[in-house]
Amino acid sequence: MKKNFSGIWATFAYLDDTCAAIKELKSEGFDKITTHTPCPRHEIDHALGNPQSRVPFATLAGAFVGFGLAVLIVTKMALDWILPVSGKPIVAVPIMGPIAFELSVLLAIYFTMGGIIGLILWDTWKHPVPKSRKYKDYDRFMRDRFGIVVACGNDELEKLENIFKKHQAEEVHLES
Repeated sequence: MKKNFSGIWATFAYLDDTCAAIKELKSEGFDKITTHTPCPRHEIDHALGNPQSRVPFATLAGAFVGFGLAVLIVTKMALDWILPVSGKPIVAVPIMGPIAFELSVLLAIYFTMGGIIGLILWDTWKHPVPKSRKYKDYDRFMRDRFGIVVACGNDELEKLENIFKKHQAEEVHLES
């Protein structure tokens, strides 16, 4: 079920104005901020407080699961098919190396892809964007404008509009 969007979105011509508006929004306690940029800009990350991705944890978990699974599979097969060869150990650790490495890499890739998809879905649910035709058809974020979308209640719309206008927003659109 889709959430209805209640909030405001604005466009900015300059990166400095966008960052200043984001910093003021953060200081005022707004945390449901979505930004749009024509290209990646580290200044916006700094203004948002350098949010760290949780994807590396999914990658690490996948590597550990892959390593453990490889050791388990090789050990189980060695104990099921005991082939003693001139006093060598039945469960040989050196032979596990390549198999454990490859399975660790494979599952790390799968967990990373799953983590990325899961976090995209989570962020889309947590930070709704406007559903209006004007927002969907606005394509200047991909060319030459910066944008900020803030989900909020109807009682905070005027406060947000004043913040955006104070920081030279070119367009401010209220949606409720």
